[in-house]
Amino acid sequence: MNKFYKIIHTSSRILWGNREKRILCESLWMKKNGHQIAIIAPAESPLFKKAKQNGLKVYPMTFKSLAGVGEFARLKQIFAVEQPFVVNAHGKGDAKLALKAAQATEVPCRIMSRHNGKRVKNTWPNKKIYKTRCHYVFTTSRDSKNHLRQTFSLSDMQIFSIPDGIDMPEAAISPNKTTKAAAMQRLANTLGLETDARFTGVFGKIDSQSTQQLCKTADQLIRDFPSHHLVIAGIPENQDTMDIKLCSRVHMLPLTEDNDAYYQALDCCIYFPDFQNFYQGVPLEVTKAMACFCPVIGPDTPGIRDILIDSKTGKVFDPKQAESLPKIINWTLNTPQAIRPLTQAAWAKVEKHHTMDAMGKDILRIYQLRQIKLDRRFQMIS
Repeated sequence: MNKFYKIIHTSSRILWGNREKRILCESLWMKKNGHQIAIIAPAESPLFKKAKQNGLKVYPMTFKSLAGVGEFARLKQIFAVEQPFVVNAHGKGDAKLALKAAQATEVPCRIMSRHNGKRVKNTWPNKKIYKTRCHYVFTTSRDSKNHLRQTFSLSDMQIFSIPDGIDMPEAAISPNKTTKAAAMQRLANTLGLETDARFTGVFGKIDSQSTQQLCKTADQLIRDFPSHHLVIAGIPENQDTMDIKLCSRVHMLPLTEDNDAYYQALDCCIYFPDFQNFYQGVPLEVTKAMACFCPVIGPDTPGIRDILIDSKTGKVFDPKQAESLPKIINWTLNTPQAIRPLTQAAWAKVEKHHTMDAMGKDILRIYQLRQIKLDRRFQMIS
């Protein structure tokens, strides 16, 4: 079935995180494949601005409670004029209004997307969103899918796990020593380090507990790998980095959107979970590293388990016993022959299940499923 859809995404956040990146990337992929897209978001949000810059139709909406009555009427007006096949809400802040308005205007396919794995309580307002106002629920991990399915008694045909997709880096399709050496040299130059410097990347939630562990890890690594450095990429602007600055061999680096060369410069990477909440989806940093054949060391936590399988696609550590990290890093750096099959398997898993094409096609199959169901219902009435 080759059908083109009109799709509207809504978002209430003014952040630029993985959720917003998912919305924009998915929208651009759909547009590229012939579908019509519109995004409703706060005018000051990065998502609104980037969507507009990329030629997507945008509507400004605050989704603030004080503007609720007026914006509900505005949403109904937008849906009545646009006549979308799909309205996809991406958080409770926008879903309360957007899905209610979509239901009132009889939008054929209404979706609630849940981008993190934090537990959702079985309250009356949440039941309205997950049980009444949407036809499907999208999650980014199997753990989150199972939690919501059990909490709201959803069937397997109502909830789907569709992880965020990435574009596979062209240079990583056939990795070679020249490409890696050039990437390492650029990173060394950026950090003002010696030309023989080697690197382990660090991602995730870097709190005080993680910082202490990183400093200990760096000190232990120096003994066996004198040229090795730890690089933390993508530190939030509001994070206190004083403790990190006091650590030797631990560096901070802003992570840009075009960061394939950074992953190619790493000998391995570590992902730290949020110790306050282990539930999450599959981190983009993990899939991007795997797509660049970079060995990944990550926590045995929900979401990450979907892609990181110990001694098959990477190495796993107990998040409550992170002191084992130096030993795992040491083994990873010392046994390239044993690591190579893991990185090949990780690349293959990403290429099959975690690309933009894989994500987009999975979503389109659900739209088509809904279309078939509606067509059958219409035929029965006729």
